[in-house]
Amino acid sequence: MTAIDLYNRRFVLFSGKGGVGKTTMASSFALSCARRGDKTLLLELDVKYKASSLFGATDIDFEIREIEDNLYASNVTPWEAMKEYALMVLKIKLIYKAVFENRVVRNFLRVIPGLNELVMLGKAYYHATETDDTGRPVWDKVVVDAPATGHGIFFLKIPAVITDVISSGLMYDEAERILELLQDPSRTGIVLVTLAEDMPVNETLMLSDVLREEMKLPVACVVANAIYRPLFDDTQSQWIDVARDEVEGDDESMVSGFLEAARFRNDRVGMQQDYLQRLRTDGDWPLIEIPHYFFDRMSFAIIDKIAEDLHQALKIESSGIESTGTS
Repeated sequence: MTAIDLYNRRFVLFSGKGGVGKTTMASSFALSCARRGDKTLLLELDVKYKASSLFGATDIDFEIREIEDNLYASNVTPWEAMKEYALMVLKIKLIYKAVFENRVVRNFLRVIPGLNELVMLGKAYYHATETDDTGRPVWDKVVVDAPATGHGIFFLKIPAVITDVISSGLMYDEAERILELLQDPSRTGIVLVTLAEDMPVNETLMLSDVLREEMKLPVACVVANAIYRPLFDDTQSQWIDVARDEVEGDDESMVSGFLEAARFRNDRVGMQQDYLQRLRTDGDWPLIEIPHYFFDRMSFAIIDKIAEDLHQALKIESSGIESTGTS
């Protein structure tokens, strides 16, 4: 459970309950890959420019643009992905305009269940398998900030649903290729992000079971975000409890405030450790802990620190596994 070959997988998707820091972790991991020398593409899926705000870049749209050395980003929207795919298939722009810019056709395409998810996943698949004129991969890493738990399950299930419903045709072939990539643990890894709290931990365990048991997808690891580090040993903690009880009621005392803050910190650490133990007990994937950073708002400086945390946690020593950037 300590050897995580996430850096050796070309296609890495991040998911988890909303609000746990999924985008932050996906962005930090992508930055850590770029820092290792991997040409990395970070894909957002139809969101309001979350990654661009973290990197201090101008709004990231559908066009791929470089936001750091070796790190590129794109915000994949369903209609732009559908347009790009249609042009690749139809080849001739005039035919595309006649079909896809027809108002009736556009309205019809918008209501087909799962089509938006399929074309966005197809866009990610395309870049994960994209090669140059010499046959070498264009991207060493493609990192996807996937939807949160509920929508994330639907998003990842779409290829299997399509291959179950239809048995041939262009859509079937595309879905089959995407499903093959998603289920290949040598190329794909799914990272689940959580907080050490009740609801996020429950959703993480549920999501892991669905992905692995029902969908046969490779969960590479779980990242527990915002973990408080213990500040006091057992002796100091006992003294804090005794001292706080002795000064209780003296609301004006500065010492009382310090002791209350210390006890709150201890309680928080204890609660998180209980949930971390549950993750270790009920899951059989590697668990990475990212410390809580105290800040007013997320910034590149924090992303930079978390990228280093992830790099240290994911570093594989004496395993013989090398970065795909050198392959």
